[in-house]
Amino acid sequence: MSSEQTRMFFREAVSRAVREEMTDNPRVFVLGQDVGSFGGSYREFDGLYKLFGPERMRDTPVAEAAAMGIAAGAAASGFHPLVVITYMDFMMIGFDALINYAAKLRYKTAGRLTAPMVVKTTAGAQGQGVAHSQCIEAWLMSVPGLKVVAPSSPADAYGLMKTALRSDGPVVYIDHKRLFPTPGNVPVAEAPVPFGQAFIRREGRDVSLVTHSYMVRVALEAAQMVEAEGISCEVVDLCSLAPLDIATLSASVARTGRLLTLEEGQTTCGVGVEVAARIFERIGPKPWSRIGTLPAPVSSNPVLEAACVPNAGRVAEALRSLAGHPLTTSSFVTQEAS
Repeated sequence: MSSEQTRMFFREAVSRAVREEMTDNPRVFVLGQDVGSFGGSYREFDGLYKLFGPERMRDTPVAEAAAMGIAAGAAASGFHPLVVITYMDFMMIGFDALINYAAKLRYKTAGRLTAPMVVKTTAGAQGQGVAHSQCIEAWLMSVPGLKVVAPSSPADAYGLMKTALRSDGPVVYIDHKRLFPTPGNVPVAEAPVPFGQAFIRREGRDVSLVTHSYMVRVALEAAQMVEAEGISCEVVDLCSLAPLDIATLSASVARTGRLLTLEEGQTTCGVGVEVAARIFERIGPKPWSRIGTLPAPVSSNPVLEAACVPNAGRVAEALRSLAGHPLTTSSFVTQEAS
């Protein structure tokens, strides 16, 4: 396979993947708010309406439950819909169709029916307030039959979307508001990214920092901050939250001996708790700490939002604290980093 790459924005990588899959598979179509001539709320579908028209780029009213139900029914009928929920906060309006029907369909029919649908939704804080800033991916990880992925780069946005649109689903594909304008290299050749695979974004010796989505950028910044102090931090990008790549995660923590989990969602019953539990089941307890958004609604006030959501300084402080913790089998740390 060619190693040639091209530079594009995150939103362009999403658009490219959808365009290619719609070209190859006439049963793929997109529905959601502003996906038609407007090109998507974040312009992640620019140009697709001209190529595929209103039959396959279908604008819907502000009715998430209806859109999710239509997508689930179409998927069960043999289509491969990509339903767009602009804000992750409003996914819960459509949970019945997604969780009680689509995720359970193969089980209820002994595999005779599946729901190959993709729910693309956008998470994270960017000045839009308490009902437009949540990260609830930990809720979705607990649903049998549901796959959950969260890219952090244009290459993974492209590769994971291609895999999602080829999956027998259902898949929840989570992007982040702050990632759409970020650039990166994407392979020129088709390069699907497999589900269930995590990636080491930075190698290190002292602490494994496990995270996903936009927080990967925060983690890399924090790792660079503490490097000058002699702390070597390994940054692991989950990419796939369900299924989790426990082999890669466990191998990293076995090497470094310490674990810091970072997420933009809540730490209570969060992604980090599940990651730590699954790792320690495999390799035994290690020093561990966790960081997430503070237990309060994320304000649209920029000062309060910044105080609530994890930043590189807060992560760096947690890395310093954890790196100073002795490596003994009894040193199991479960308190949340402050």
